[in-house]
Amino acid sequence: MFESVKSWWSPEPTKFDPTDPKQNPLNPKGLKPCCACPETKRARDDCFLNNGAEADDKCREVLTNHLTCMRSLGFKV
Repeated sequence: MFESVKSWWSPEPTKFDPTDPKQNPLNPKGLKPCCACPETKRARDDCFLNNGAEADDKCREVLTNHLTCMRSLGFKV
């Protein structure tokens, strides 16, 4: 019964959107995860495609660089 009354005064909490420049000053262009960090993403993909089963060991640094880039834009990966 009081649930509807409560909603009048307390707005719904907004979810954090890393692509919204108003919520995330680290991403002023509003890039989506698919378009962020294209250089490190390309290097990551090439490394995994070229190394196959050995990619876990050989691509660790490339993957770390990509994750660092994504996190610097406010994405939680």
